[in-house]
Amino acid sequence: MKNIFFICVFSLIAFTGCTDDDELYKNSGGNSTEEESTLPNEDIELSLFEALNLDYPGLEQVKAWYETGNYYSAAKALLQYYKGRIGINNPNVSLINSTINENEEKWANDALKAKKYCFYVNDNYFANEKNKLPYSLLGEDKNINWNFKPDGADNEYQKQLHRHKWMPFQAKAYQKTGNEQYAIEWKEVYADWIAKNPKPETPDEFQWWQLQVSTRIMGQTELFEYYKFSPNFTPEWLSFFLVHFAEHADYLAKFKYHDENNILLSQGTALAFAGTLFPEFKNAAEWQKMGFDILNEQTKKQFLSDGMLGDLSLHYHMGSLAEFYNLRKLVAQNRLPEGILSPEINDILLKAAELVMYFTYQNYFIPKSNFNCTSALNDSWMKTKSVLSKNFISYAEMFPDNQELKFMATEGVEGTEPSTEVKVFEASGHYIFRDGWKFADNTKEGTVLIHSNNYSEESLAGADWSHNQPDNGTFELYHANRNFFPDSGVCTYMSNTDNEVKALRRWFRRTDSHNTLTLDNKDIVFAKGKLVKTAEEPQQLVVTENQGYKDNDFKHRRSIFFVDKQFFVLIDEGFGTATGTANLNFHLCETTTDATVDTDVNGSHTLFSDDNNLLVRSFGSTSITCKEKEGRFSIKNDGKYEVRKAYQLDMEKATGIPVRYITVLYPTSDPASHNVQAEFTDSGNANNVSVKVVIDNKEYNLGYQL
Repeated sequence: MKNIFFICVFSLIAFTGCTDDDELYKNSGGNSTEEESTLPNEDIELSLFEALNLDYPGLEQVKAWYETGNYYSAAKALLQYYKGRIGINNPNVSLINSTINENEEKWANDALKAKKYCFYVNDNYFANEKNKLPYSLLGEDKNINWNFKPDGADNEYQKQLHRHKWMPFQAKAYQKTGNEQYAIEWKEVYADWIAKNPKPETPDEFQWWQLQVSTRIMGQTELFEYYKFSPNFTPEWLSFFLVHFAEHADYLAKFKYHDENNILLSQGTALAFAGTLFPEFKNAAEWQKMGFDILNEQTKKQFLSDGMLGDLSLHYHMGSLAEFYNLRKLVAQNRLPEGILSPEINDILLKAAELVMYFTYQNYFIPKSNFNCTSALNDSWMKTKSVLSKNFISYAEMFPDNQELKFMATEGVEGTEPSTEVKVFEASGHYIFRDGWKFADNTKEGTVLIHSNNYSEESLAGADWSHNQPDNGTFELYHANRNFFPDSGVCTYMSNTDNEVKALRRWFRRTDSHNTLTLDNKDIVFAKGKLVKTAEEPQQLVVTENQGYKDNDFKHRRSIFFVDKQFFVLIDEGFGTATGTANLNFHLCETTTDATVDTDVNGSHTLFSDDNNLLVRSFGSTSITCKEKEGRFSIKNDGKYEVRKAYQLDMEKATGIPVRYITVLYPTSDPASHNVQAEFTDSGNANNVSVKVVIDNKEYNLGYQL
């Protein structure tokens, strides 16, 4: 109610247009009853009035005061204009109902000086993981150390520190509580940052990198709305804030990000918001046009024909979708011209939203759960049910006629259940098997296998910065609320100086750190995945291949059968003239206690006590050996990981003779109770596969002809 009162009071002031200074200067000035020198003009940033379009409707009084030289009264009139401004709406702001959650309010308080400036960066960087306490930036001199970086942290800490993510949390905490300390300290901290991090001539890697500037702009559009009613938001501070807001937007408009990726989309979003929400600036129309031009152009370029963002990371894919959700609301709520966001984008975004749906595991439908419900392929992180639910609700709002998205948004209560046929995302190289969507009677059932065989034109050699990992052929297997082959993860981004961080980044990117085939444990250089064949009958089947090496003629073909929608059979073949050792790599579950490697029978099995296990057995066209190795699993991007069980099968590759593996993945309550055998029954022709699999005396004959 407090905020409603503030809004009404300031709206009334704006509409009546009467201020104390109006009594001193009747409209056009010259009739002052005080000397102009008694007004604090020296505290006003005069460049503000050069940046503003003083002929913008509603700024008549601001212009009048400015032309008399009464800059303080001009700034005060501008502040009152903003307090009463109507018709400009930020879809990310709610002034009536508090939207701050428990963690955000905690981090708002952690960032206060009394808490030693513990600035929230993201969930990967906590001084105290248990209490989710961010690192303190309070230096020994009692000032903020903006150059601080935790020991062992990668480049992302400093990059994300300068995005000021805690500041909107403090603004929302102010909106909820009315505690002026948030406003006071925001002013102090932001002024300190501006003083210590001046704008460079060209983008740097940290403080003024385009993504940092974009994120700060987006946060500032929110901060402004929450704080502008505070008595500590003075005319002096308004001039400081707006001058530096315009500085940010002009800087972002001047330096278009050089790569066509998610950073450029964020840049376009920030410029679109800046130009739309602050039309009073002379350059606002330019910001807005450039922002929407970037978005209209880059959306068509960056989203592949199957809906996946070209970064090939579900994490960044979902982040871009969230930005477009807010953009569409920005357009609708501010009555922008029809077509300012190209109508062609709708079809692209619909495909993008549907892709997220197919990447979701069935545990999303378990009532009152918050499990990890997506894969972590490439540079991504598993998403929990609460995160997915929020996104599916947004997608259903964006596309109200889509019954499958309604099914996801309502957790199966309404809408239409999507198909269980093999889902092919050929442009990005993702192939998904599943036996259903909802759980039967809420029991722990459901199987999903996501196979990744990405296509990208870029070389992966030395591309440590790329979100596309050199992991073609890998997969994740989810069954009954358990991921038996979770992707190794990201663990960390790159560091310019820390060799340990560099080595860690490269371990998690390695090809043999994934569930795929390598030659002499070398990383592949090319990810030009190709779909060879799919089928629904007599068994669901996907066949893909990739010629991954530059200096070795070695093509990996992986065939996946989903047999009776009960278990999987993988056929891995390596063709070409290359010689060496062909390594088939597997990385099991999340910790060392979850599984054991059965080196004597070329396989493994899991050790869970809840009757939900997996038996794995492999067979070769010639003799193979099996050896255990260290696996790693990282759920975050914080440099930390769990050690887990992993192993590789080795087969010697002779010139011109293919290596061929059969692997059976058999879900079971009791791995020890089953006998699994398999063999090739074909002649080894490259265009023909035929295998016999025998499980507990039951024979399965599988094959295909190209």
